[in-house]
Amino acid sequence: MALSIRFNEIYRETSDAVIGRQIEVRSILTAVGAGKHILLEGPPGTSKSTLLRLIAKTAGIPFYIIEGNIDLTPAKLVGHFNPAKVMADNYRPEYFEKGPLTKAMEKGGILYIEEFNRMPADVSNVLISPMEEGEITIPRYGSVSAVPPFTVIASQNPFDDVGTVRVSRAFMDRICLIKMDYQSEDEEIEIVSARTHSKDSKIIDLAVKLVRETRHHPDIKQGASIRAGIDLVDLYEGMQKLTDEPEQNFLTSARMALSNKIWLNEMAARSADEIIEEIWERYHGEPIVPFTSPKPKKEISDTDENQKKKPAL
Repeated sequence: MALSIRFNEIYRETSDAVIGRQIEVRSILTAVGAGKHILLEGPPGTSKSTLLRLIAKTAGIPFYIIEGNIDLTPAKLVGHFNPAKVMADNYRPEYFEKGPLTKAMEKGGILYIEEFNRMPADVSNVLISPMEEGEITIPRYGSVSAVPPFTVIASQNPFDDVGTVRVSRAFMDRICLIKMDYQSEDEEIEIVSARTHSKDSKIIDLAVKLVRETRHHPDIKQGASIRAGIDLVDLYEGMQKLTDEPEQNFLTSARMALSNKIWLNEMAARSADEIIEEIWERYHGEPIVPFTSPKPKKEISDTDENQKKKPAL
């Protein structure tokens, strides 16, 4: 069944399966349905790959993922002939081992390239013809035409400048940009609650507040994603099972969960752990009281009730 015919159904099913992100779901579905290619721009932990996998699964679209890095070559992207078979029996189409780009074009799938701005320019240039013409010619294999809804979706972190390359204007001119920022506080609380299955709403709330504060601290260039909040709650509850020291366990868990997930400014004079402790001191407020499940109320029998009402002799 054509994607456009099932558009409303796919949108409804995908929206029901994620927390928030309705605008992004609509944007991605619309672009894929219209034959447009996409660049997702956002920091790590903003559910880019999760959302794409869910949309592809719901829509029944083949999904191919590749990580952009300096080692990526055109052959890894497009495919290559098996050397042993070629040596034994010359070049034959069946000896061609297809890469993710060729598979996505022939199957009408989504080619998702993570960290797109980390791969060499000669590799990104290979994508120009498939994106513009819907076709690519592979020497000794032949011409490959894209089957709808073939879509190239790339992602990049706008804050990361280490090991990245400048994306060509030719590529940027052939894509539509969708920016994915962090979600609202209420949505992040809901995400942490769903992922950790914790019943301690105060700990979840405090963990999310600490994580969100790292995104605005003057000594931090890039703050932590909601993954840090999930890790923090899981670690804290695990530590509480060993020793009932809520204050110390939460701070230890915060250091473990956040220190390697934040990116300090070059001029920062303090360590990540010191900054996390400062945020903790400012936000934790009242002492942490360990969460306990409410005990079931004792049922009062008629006899107990009558005895309770009897006056003392």
